[in-house]
Amino acid sequence: MKKLNLLFLILLLQACDTPQRTRDLYGNPVDNLTDDTKVSDVDDSSQGSGDDSQDDGSNDDGGVVDTPTTTTGFENCNLSLQFFGNTIGYFGMCKNTEYETKFKVKMALSDISIGTCFVPIHIQTGGSSYKLGIAECVHNEANKEYEMTLTKDRAEEVNGVMVIKSNALNAYMQCMSAKVDFINAYAPNCAYDASCLQAADSYAANVCSQFVSTYKNYYKQVPL
Repeated sequence: MKKLNLLFLILLLQACDTPQRTRDLYGNPVDNLTDDTKVSDVDDSSQGSGDDSQDDGSNDDGGVVDTPTTTTGFENCNLSLQFFGNTIGYFGMCKNTEYETKFKVKMALSDISIGTCFVPIHIQTGGSSYKLGIAECVHNEANKEYEMTLTKDRAEEVNGVMVIKSNALNAYMQCMSAKVDFINAYAPNCAYDASCLQAADSYAANVCSQFVSTYKNYYKQVPL
């Protein structure tokens, strides 16, 4: 119930924002992956606002790269396997001290079939969070060190990462966008109608409840 309340609080903060698309570590839209990892363009929202452009997943600045060579900002990086997710296993992660969107990760388990994804998020006081950009995914090898640059398209600080298996990513994105999707699809003037907003909250709570119930063991929110 605690996790559900956390996700519901996220949806209560939502407002219209820029469409997002998820991609793999090669910069390809996730549409090119297997069906169970597809995610359509979605609007996420929270406090603050993004720009009016749409990210098609082709930004060369993002991605997950193995055999990293960058050291600046990672001098005190701790990649001990201190985090754990039931289907993710133990993993270590650190944030670059100079660039908020740069991270390193090392995972104890290999995953050459499903893959693991990383979403930049902003974690608020109390633990509620919202995503700040698209996901980057990789078929990870055990104990290999990866360096990633996550794509941020909001003004808020990236102070955490949602680590999630790719087969749960679509449901996560649907949860993140549920309230805005309801407002945009079913009631264009909903932002000015209290009863409509209540219905949107109820819809969002149901979507997120399904996500938590089905995928509670498939993700780990990491504050950094």
